Amino acid sequence: MERKQQKYLVTHYENLKKIEDIVASMEDPNLSINEGVKLYEQGVTLAKECLGELNEIKGKVNVIKKDLDAYREESLD
Repeated sequence: MERKQQKYLVTHYENLKKIEDIVASMEDPNLSINEGVKLYEQGVTLAKECLGELNEIKGKVNVIKKDLDAYREESLD
């Protein structure tokens, strides 16, 4: 696996773990509203980062798929 891909996976899974931790913290009935808002903002930021990474990967997969489709069409002609 390429080094950049490994870093992406580590970062992605770390971010997901942080989101899980934030959710667990937000379930605390003693959490203040201000702290809840701060945690929510952190969670949204992490979720956006994860979605951005996934969209980037999706774009790469689409390019690879188009190349494969074009190759198959050429080889059938």
